Amino acid sequence: MISILIIDDEVSMLRGIEFHLQESTNYRIYTASDRKTAIDLLNTHEFDLVVSDLMLPEIVDGLAIIQAAKTQWYLPSVLAMTAFDSVENAVNAMKAGADDFISKGFGLDEMSLRIDNMLEKKKHVDRLSIENRILRETIQKQFSDYQIVGKSSKIISLMKKVQKVAADAKVTCLIEGESGTGKELVASAIHDLSTRKNGTFVAVNTGGIPKDLIASELFGHLKGSFTGAISDKKGKFEEAHKGSLFLDEISTMDVPVQISLLRVLETSLIERVGSIKPIKVDVRIICASNDDLQKLIEKQKFREDLYYRLNVFNIELPPLRKRKQDIPYLIKYFRTLFNLELNKAIKEITAPALQVLKEYSWPGNVRELRNVLLRAVLAAEDVLDVNHLPTELTKNKLGSEIISFRAGTPLSEVERTMILQTLNAVNGNKLKAAEILGITRRSLYNKLEDYNIKDKNL
Repeated sequence: MISILIIDDEVSMLRGIEFHLQESTNYRIYTASDRKTAIDLLNTHEFDLVVSDLMLPEIVDGLAIIQAAKTQWYLPSVLAMTAFDSVENAVNAMKAGADDFISKGFGLDEMSLRIDNMLEKKKHVDRLSIENRILRETIQKQFSDYQIVGKSSKIISLMKKVQKVAADAKVTCLIEGESGTGKELVASAIHDLSTRKNGTFVAVNTGGIPKDLIASELFGHLKGSFTGAISDKKGKFEEAHKGSLFLDEISTMDVPVQISLLRVLETSLIERVGSIKPIKVDVRIICASNDDLQKLIEKQKFREDLYYRLNVFNIELPPLRKRKQDIPYLIKYFRTLFNLELNKAIKEITAPALQVLKEYSWPGNVRELRNVLLRAVLAAEDVLDVNHLPTELTKNKLGSEIISFRAGTPLSEVERTMILQTLNAVNGNKLKAAEILGITRRSLYNKLEDYNIKDKNL
């Protein structure tokens, strides 16, 4: 069935066109009378044709809608219409991307003929676009296994990058992004889409391992090499032989371990703690960081030569607040997933609940959205409403206090103030403060040490 979106702020005109086109049983008609509704529909549906008033309510709005329609990956045809038939309006519409232009003095039969001609042309001209659409849908289905879901340009670009780096099973990769954006999921996808997929994918959160044990965890140790080493042990590199090793929170590594890691990248050899016998390993290394590694290099906390060896291929994960048009797709995905996992039958999410979820800033990114929906699905019966969502979604986590700084304030002072204010707002809960600030708990502890912030300051 052909999907058509009609946009006009004159309700009588809108209803007249809708009624006329509904005579065709092959059309599914959607309508919008304002710019926001139109953009939301364009982002959450796939239309074959968009018919838009150019003057909605000003020409800038009409042009914006046309441009938004033509940037959608499903590439709808666009018919612009206006009550003011002029060469200038026609030129503006075509520059914005409209495929055809029609005056509102038309008869509805004339409009139907234009639409039929445009759709017929689309069948022949857009064959490559249709093939691309099928390819993208296949990619999206493939990536949904890793909870990488969405249709925004940012997420499509991410999927292409993952496929590109996966094709070379040896190149190292650095994944950067805020906490909760899905760095381990992306790393797992890279592994599974590569020729190493039959090997083991080993994930290590280096920030969660005591500094005096990190070398043993990564490279293994011999019995008796240190207190507590009661037997020989393989390290994560040996476990990942012929596979992939994902090192999360790479910024937390001490410099001596960074030197050892650099040596492995250069020689493909490791030595267990307490041994001088080298062991050959074949491992693709994928690293991730929430912190700005280049800033750590400036502070001499991260080796520059290691950074360039790890950052052969870079993937930056966008925070959820910068790809909000993907939220409806993520909601649908998680609702379906949790219905299956929890034996629930949530059939609908109300419009007010959806609005709350779309407008929230999501400091914890996709991980936070997943956890919110998990709790909401557990609480709901068949319809998920606002009352099933946590109250913090409808208010600012940091209250209404406004923090201002004078021009020229050093960034270090701004950062120190924001950390203090955030910690005070969450009653000193460092885990929660780290999530709100978009950094790891280890990074927060490092910053507290750098700025000499102690509990007595809170």
